[in-house]
Amino acid sequence: MIIGVPREIKTQEYRVALTPAGVDALVRAMMPGSVIVDVAIDQGGCVETIDHPTTHDNPTYLKYGVVHYAVANIPGAVPHTATVALTNATLSYVEALANKGWQKAVREDPALAKGVNVLEGKITYCAVAQAHGLEDCSLEKIL
Repeated sequence: MIIGVPREIKTQEYRVALTPAGVDALVRAMMPGSVIVDVAIDQGGCVETIDHPTTHDNPTYLKYGVVHYAVANIPGAVPHTATVALTNATLSYVEALANKGWQKAVREDPALAKGVNVLEGKITYCAVAQAHGLEDCSLEKIL
């Protein structure tokens, strides 16, 4: 079994993403029987080749020989497990914010700082500011 996440990262971007055409090409190149899961189908989706939500009663369909899974609210099927997983992933951030205050916590943790997109009316994420033709300001300048 091969599990992977393709990366197409541009300067100043901290995300994993492909263009819609890139996703289509990637899916077409996958081995028959491969599986692709859209975990954001209930927010409009993020996989170009998945064009509709599926259900627990009929969770998959084939396209280009690839199994597509697009059940909305996947964590809702396992609420306890999902809550434990989310808590495990976020509790250290909550503790840092509570124990240090948001400014010190953000200064000390680059991952937490990436979550600050707007502060004091200024956009602190360059790509967002540029996309809207607005002036950006680094978080460090404001803090």
